[in-house]
Amino acid sequence: MKETILEVCVDSNEAVMAESILNSLRLFGCTVRVANLSDCDYVVSDRCGIERKDVRDFAASLMDGRLFDQAKKLSEGYEKPLMILQGSFSGISRHTRISPNSLWGAISSLVLDFRIPIVPTHDGLSTAQLICRLAYHEQAREERPLQLRRDKKRASLEEEQLYILSGLPNIGRSLAEELLRHFETPIQVLDEFSRAEIHTSESGKTKRLIGPLKEVKGVGPVIAEKARSVLNSSCTQTRQT
Repeated sequence: MKETILEVCVDSNEAVMAESILNSLRLFGCTVRVANLSDCDYVVSDRCGIERKDVRDFAASLMDGRLFDQAKKLSEGYEKPLMILQGSFSGISRHTRISPNSLWGAISSLVLDFRIPIVPTHDGLSTAQLICRLAYHEQAREERPLQLRRDKKRASLEEEQLYILSGLPNIGRSLAEELLRHFETPIQVLDEFSRAEIHTSESGKTKRLIGPLKEVKGVGPVIAEKARSVLNSSCTQTRQT
């Protein structure tokens, strides 16, 4: 079996600030590529972007308003966003004006509002170990490529089409690509979802997708039903309820 060479892309600013992490990544066998990343600090696959913050930077970014802007970019840019929180909160309140409730409240918002998992690490070495294992999971186990997002100003027609389809519930970039390959145009994909047929067994326990969508790998009755509901529901009715 051919051994997978793990690769991690690191933002140029992060590379300067966290040289020890980069050295540890290389020590663990990862190839490190430095690039200008606009929405995170590390990229390990086409769907996984990682923001790293030590606890002091986390507190500072919360105070100056950067934290949630960064979270928005991260969650919009990647199907599997992740934030690494390096260090301990112990003593942070003594050195800043932020209360523990505010710190934990910010973490709650990141998890619940932005759907960004928060993973704590003790130091730079453990951060590098985690990033390396994330790269292994994505590139070796899931066979996903390391792919950087294109600048939206230079986005191709295909990128714009994938952006539209990725906005449907539970449809990430990979499934959007599969749908576009199968149906050729976004309007055809949306049309198929809007009139998707789902057969429910008499017991109500089993659902089966009927029609062209069932031929697309990764699309099942749950995904089709959610997409159909989003496309056919009235926004006005939703507000009234």
